[in-house]
Amino acid sequence: MHDHSCSCGHHHDHEHGERGTRLVFWLTMATMAVEIFSGWLFGSMALLADGWHMASHAGAMAVAWFAYVWARRNADNPDLVFGAGKVNALAGFASAVGLFLVAAYMAVESVMRLFSPVHISFGPATLVAVIGLSVNLISAWWLRDEEHSHAHDHNLKAAYMHVLADALTSVLAIFALLGGKFWGLNWLDPVMGLAGALVVGRWAVGLLRQTARVLLDHRADKEMHADIIRRIEDGGRVTVRDIYVWNVGPRRLAAHVTLEDPAPKPPEFYKDLISDVPHLSHVTVEVHAFPCPAEEQARPCQESGHA
Repeated sequence: MHDHSCSCGHHHDHEHGERGTRLVFWLTMATMAVEIFSGWLFGSMALLADGWHMASHAGAMAVAWFAYVWARRNADNPDLVFGAGKVNALAGFASAVGLFLVAAYMAVESVMRLFSPVHISFGPATLVAVIGLSVNLISAWWLRDEEHSHAHDHNLKAAYMHVLADALTSVLAIFALLGGKFWGLNWLDPVMGLAGALVVGRWAVGLLRQTARVLLDHRADKEMHADIIRRIEDGGRVTVRDIYVWNVGPRRLAAHVTLEDPAPKPPEFYKDLISDVPHLSHVTVEVHAFPCPAEEQARPCQESGHA
């Protein structure tokens, strides 16, 4: 069956994602080193947490960049039955795990700082946090959602969420440092670190669920199944007995349809009926006589065609 997904848009999203993750990776590496060193030097937990999260962010960008390069080089690999698209979900899942671990580290370290406060050099630490926030905003712009690509490309979405998490921790760090400098609220630093950990952890869990659905071949939404059944049956005598639709990559769906027809036609006929379903690229159709002989004679149903 012909590929009915928009290949031009798919390649455009791929190039956008690869270019964006490459640029963000190198920018993040430089900022990460500055924030970790400054957080250690000035005694700020919020700034140190932001720096270590920036380190995980750099690792996530490296994973995302690798996934795009690998997918591009294996786009036509005949050994990959449904293509290389799932590497994006795999990279997104790995990034989400890293994001969750960083959130756990931030939470533990923040709680320890609540009970064992350290001296903080608020002025220099605030300046570094502002620089970190600026870097995050630039990174978010590079990875911005183009034509809702985040809804399909979990690798790009994971990279974008890492940037948002960095921006959040930077904002919380600035707020905490200003509170400590002008109002003596030193406890704000570890509290903001803890708040950031909770929000980042929640984002990580959400991304884990989304990518796991793709990796475990979870069924597509019910509306998609209903639309395909309507197109095939369309008030006629054809009956769809079974249907599975699942994601095999960004903007790419696979489907397996089993149907009965009193006047069986070649599988290609039924494929043409659903040829304009968005992003449907791999379709298998099983055609059986109607009524199914297995139901009448308790013997295997004779297939009229298979593709």
